[in-house]
Amino acid sequence: MNKLTIIYTTVASSQDAEKLAEQAVGLKLAACCNIITNAMSIYEWEGKLEKSQEFLIIFKTSLNKQENLYKWLLANHPYSIPAIVKLNADTSKGFSDYIESQTN
Repeated sequence: MNKLTIIYTTVASSQDAEKLAEQAVGLKLAACCNIITNAMSIYEWEGKLEKSQEFLIIFKTSLNKQENLYKWLLANHPYSIPAIVKLNADTSKGFSDYIESQTN
C-alpha cells in the first residue's frame, strides 16, 4: 500500500499561509501544500460563538516526516492554540514516490 500523511491547519492571513507553506517545502518537511482561501470557521472561544475567515493549508508529506512537520508547525504556528490535524492516507505509487523524493 502506498501511503502519505496529510496535515492541515488554518491561519488568519494569506501571508501566514504562504510563509508556513513555503518554509515547510523549503525545509523538506512537506512535498507540497495547498492553500484554500475563504474558509469559514465557526467555533466557540471564551464563551462566545465566533465566525472568522481563515486560510486552510493542506500539507502533504511522507510518513517518515510527519512527526517532524507536526512539531515544526506547533513551534511556528501564529495561533496560541492551533488546530493541526494529521491524517494518513492511501495514494498512488507515483504520487507516493514523489512525496518520498521531495521530503528526503
